[in-house]
Amino acid sequence: MKSLLTPAAGEYPGLAEAESFVKAALDGLTAHIAILDETGTIIHVNKAWRRFADDNGFTDPQYGLGANYLQVCDHADTPDARAVAAGIRQVIHNALEEFYLEYPCHSVTERRWFVIRVTRFIWHESFRLIIAHQNVTEIKRAEIEAWDSQRRLEAILNNLVDGIITFDRNGIIESINPAGALIFGYDGTALIGQPIKRLVPALADHSGKLAAFIEQPGSQGAEIVGQRQDGTLFPMSFAASQLKLDNKRLYTAIIRDITERKVLEAQALETERLNVALDKERELRDLKNRFLSMMSHELRTPLSAIQLANSMLRSYSDRLSEQEKRESYDAIDTQVAYLAEMINDVMTISKSDFTGAEFNPEIIDLETYCRDVIEEIQLAYRMQCCIEFQGTDRRVEAPVDRKLLRRAITNLLTNAIKYSPEGAPIEVSLACTDDAALLRVRDHGIGIPEDDLKRLFEPFHRASNVGKIQGTGLGLAITRQAIELHGGTISVDSQIGTGTTFTVRLPLAARA
Repeated sequence: MKSLLTPAAGEYPGLAEAESFVKAALDGLTAHIAILDETGTIIHVNKAWRRFADDNGFTDPQYGLGANYLQVCDHADTPDARAVAAGIRQVIHNALEEFYLEYPCHSVTERRWFVIRVTRFIWHESFRLIIAHQNVTEIKRAEIEAWDSQRRLEAILNNLVDGIITFDRNGIIESINPAGALIFGYDGTALIGQPIKRLVPALADHSGKLAAFIEQPGSQGAEIVGQRQDGTLFPMSFAASQLKLDNKRLYTAIIRDITERKVLEAQALETERLNVALDKERELRDLKNRFLSMMSHELRTPLSAIQLANSMLRSYSDRLSEQEKRESYDAIDTQVAYLAEMINDVMTISKSDFTGAEFNPEIIDLETYCRDVIEEIQLAYRMQCCIEFQGTDRRVEAPVDRKLLRRAITNLLTNAIKYSPEGAPIEVSLACTDDAALLRVRDHGIGIPEDDLKRLFEPFHRASNVGKIQGTGLGLAITRQAIELHGGTISVDSQIGTGTTFTVRLPLAARA
């Protein structure tokens, strides 16, 4: 092996020891190192060089010592080998201080990359070159993985339908994906370096305070106005978040054009409005039909009775006894009263629906009031019914419009009587909570079908099982309106063939 020293080491006492130290140091390095003389001849290789040669099947027992490295590269005739030979010659001729090249060196079983560095040095007036091959496979693999990840990320971002924009703390755009550029009508590169407020006018009022705007409640996914290149404004969803990259604060915003969604929402609202209007019209038409049906049915019976009584009096007056005449007159009076009550019910519903019924409350004792109404009903029905009342046995004060509440309670009681077997008991109870009075009216009559319960308080609606029992379908509608004017509620529980219970809740008078 040619010595690193020229002339021989023996002429320079102590330098042989220095040479041995340098060779030992080179053997401790992981790079594959060769020392060349001024002609390019290999005069020394380190342990890593020899190990690499053994591992890769090189048979030269001298590991290339004495061979000319430039000639080896020239004979290889590959682009990388030619580049290395040229670089070494530039370093030899002092055209370069250092030559550097990354090159692949793949084996049959492994993909590998190396970096070669060529530098020169003077060793006691002798020119020498250091050729160092460093295995950078792990670093290269990491770079390739990072590059692949970046390409995959870019491919994902470039194919998203949402716009992705990054901008710095001053609002200057640093990147935008194709979808974002398309949303705003720009070429992507034209927006780089431009202020974000050009696209989002709302941010113009927050210059220098982007963090405060982005982090404020409700800003994530907020619906704000965007501005296209042609100046047109459009609704968009804007969700931004802050991130730190290399000690630099950046913001990433996800933009979505919601113009189409807004159009669909407007269409849905218009459709809903039309449906509501159609439902209302259908409801009114149904109400009209029920009203006409009720009037045609309910008017026919009393009018027929009046006509019959009138015919009896007109045709047979001279043959009727005074008792029979009185009965005919009573029949006429009864049917006229029924017609008057029917008209009064219709007028009550009409006034309540469109002008609001007059409401004149006063503080009364609700228990005494209920007893009086029950007594009147029992007298009116000539004791044909039995109404059982269970009260609180104390004064129950509540703000009540006497006329309206009397009508509501009367409707509940007369319905209970009308739809119950003759003589069946009607149970009425009055109880109190801290702030309300609870009035319950329970009968043991025919009950109400479940399908009718949800429409029970609608005007002109009657249960499907009433048969030939007379009624206008207005009583419960009037009752509910009267109760609600008092600030109360009414509910119903019923079973077919068992009976029905109505529960009225009325607010009590405020305590002094």
